[in-house]
Amino acid sequence: MRKLIPYAALSMAVSGCATKNYGHQGELTDFEKQSMNCREIEMERAKVRGYLAHVGKESEFDGRSVLSFLGDLGIGNTMEKKAALKAADTRLSQLDSLAVLRECVATGR
Repeated sequence: MRKLIPYAALSMAVSGCATKNYGHQGELTDFEKQSMNCREIEMERAKVRGYLAHVGKESEFDGRSVLSFLGDLGIGNTMEKKAALKAADTRLSQLDSLAVLRECVATGR
């Protein structure tokens, strides 16, 4: 039993570090809403789409997935991915709305 405690503690410490972190896309600020032109809106949309592709690639199964699963059954990675995708979708929706407001020509995703 005494030998299991250090291994359990090590497993928990390693798995906590193994949770993937994607960062998050922030919502549009008032300044961005007021100052962005159509070109800047389209560039930001491209960045968000690139970020979404990055999250999709990073969320593929790897060694960190195994360690995370050992620590929290993969729940941390799932929660982090959902939060990252939700934030990106919110920003993309805001950019879409702003493009319509500014009457930008290219308004498709």
